[in-house]
Amino acid sequence: MGDQTYLKQPKFMALETVQNFADRLKSYCENADIKYVQIVFHGGEPLLLKPDYFEKSVTIFKNTAPALEFVFTVQTNGVTLDQDWYSIFQKNNISVGISIDGPKKYHDEYRVFHNGKGSYNKVAKAVQLGKNNNLAGLLLVVNINIPVKELYAEIKRLDVSSLNLLLPDGHYDQAPLGLDENRWNDKHYTPYADWFIDLYKLWKNDKERSKIYFFETLIKMVMGEEGIGNQLIGRRTNGVVVVESDGSIEVVDSLRACFEGITRNEINVHKNNLEDLFEDKTFQIYYRAHDNVAEQCLNCPVFDICGGGFLGHRYSNENGFDNPTMYCKDMVRLISFIQNDILNSLPEDVVQQLNIEELKYEDIINGFEEENNVKINPEVQEELASFKKEIHV
Repeated sequence: MGDQTYLKQPKFMALETVQNFADRLKSYCENADIKYVQIVFHGGEPLLLKPDYFEKSVTIFKNTAPALEFVFTVQTNGVTLDQDWYSIFQKNNISVGISIDGPKKYHDEYRVFHNGKGSYNKVAKAVQLGKNNNLAGLLLVVNINIPVKELYAEIKRLDVSSLNLLLPDGHYDQAPLGLDENRWNDKHYTPYADWFIDLYKLWKNDKERSKIYFFETLIKMVMGEEGIGNQLIGRRTNGVVVVESDGSIEVVDSLRACFEGITRNEINVHKNNLEDLFEDKTFQIYYRAHDNVAEQCLNCPVFDICGGGFLGHRYSNENGFDNPTMYCKDMVRLISFIQNDILNSLPEDVVQQLNIEELKYEDIINGFEEENNVKINPEVQEELASFKKEIHV
């Protein structure tokens, strides 16, 4: 989305930095009584590093903090992922996620080598190889220009066991591909919900379906399960921290889509404790993003499921983060559809016993125009709005 601050960092993280991070992590977890940590090797592209880097990193974490239960994951574009790599990851108990952008036609449009050729064939080969290794699943950023039937046929062809879907980065002043900014106020304009619903129908009716985490999580929340979700949906606290290649400790990097430098601070594993990040204003907003939301969200019937959406999707130059997610109408329609679909699948007497009414999309959307019963805390609103662009000019 245009952020160039990464150019000032080392291309690779030194093992000394990994060690310093492990030291800080051990101290933080001891003080916070944390027993479980997930470490994700992310990028850029992690497989540009040498295989022994991962072995040494895992050893550093385990030797430094033996009392912690670690889960290690690597997220890769898959183009160099061969049996040797898989063997290294299996040996070190590192699960593998592969990023893909859909069928060949669409993937090769976005993920190209320097010579202009697409990378799909190599990625598909890595996916097939992963079936007999430790491939955890695929990660796909939703592209609503891909016909749903084509995408689902691709999922079946690759025999994907697990797939996670991400909404594209973007905000009110820089909409992602496929969204028409001129139709923000059109109540019936929900292109992402329409796409998701079509995919949901195919997925639900497939008795040999793959796991699609996004759908499964929404279903569980609609059914009343608590304590689940992520930075996109639900009401959980956002517990993700990014350590950059120079050792900088930052809020999740996808927030950079809002504006240049929003995640940057002076906190670094070489000189700071991890808990120092709680003094960072941006991290504070992110950490409690599913509690500190715009007033419209506080009055929304699906707030506990949507959670206000991902923080970055709420940004506008005019209001900072004091907005509903740019995918608000899409989430309301999708959640309403799933809730109604579940209720319609139950016997009538069971629905009556549950005393649950169907969510009606039109009623919820029209309700946004009425006077809000729940008012936002003025201090919270001021904090959300403080990120508006004028302050950063």
